[in-house]
Amino acid sequence: MMEIYFVRHGETEWNNSNRWQGRSDIPLSERGRGQAEKTGRFLKGLIPNAAAVFSSDLIRARETAEIIGLHLGKSPVVNPVLREADVGLWNGLCISEAFESFGKLIEYWRKDPWADIPDTEPLGAVQRRAIEFLRYLSSNFAGKQVIVVSHALLIRTALCHAMGLPLENHYRLSVHNCSVSSIRAEGAESRVLELNLWRHLEDY
Repeated sequence: MMEIYFVRHGETEWNNSNRWQGRSDIPLSERGRGQAEKTGRFLKGLIPNAAAVFSSDLIRARETAEIIGLHLGKSPVVNPVLREADVGLWNGLCISEAFESFGKLIEYWRKDPWADIPDTEPLGAVQRRAIEFLRYLSSNFAGKQVIVVSHALLIRTALCHAMGLPLENHYRLSVHNCSVSSIRAEGAESRVLELNLWRHLEDY
């Protein structure tokens, strides 16, 4: 049995302006770095003996993981498997602009896990990456606690898998910047312990 603590990266200026980020390498904002500091202190109190900190290779996740790692005495292990979904067709657009230009395609992408859209990664492929990483952790960190810093879409697909929810339900799950969502895994079985925990950020 092991526990996985998913942390969404801290806020960026693109988050603040409701812009699709996808694979764009956008750094944390000043507020995002403050969120990461608070999350690091929170996790130090919650799981002081975490075995490892893993991170997406995108800078907003790496910066978050590095700040958290300083509090736990762990250097993050960077893995591109934990990247955000590639939404190349509408990447960089404000959400309202994206829906004006690509609304029908975005709805198709959200509802069909294997939607075939140019330059856009199906959510089923994102979930497959997440599940493969969960299996790796279960095989290599049995009985331990690990932290995984990633992105909203990948985390939501992992949570859907753990709860046995069809993937099209992923948008029903809120995952705020620097929130913590935890999963307990034992063999092929997993369950969600906490979802979108953000009380450590209430005063920020």
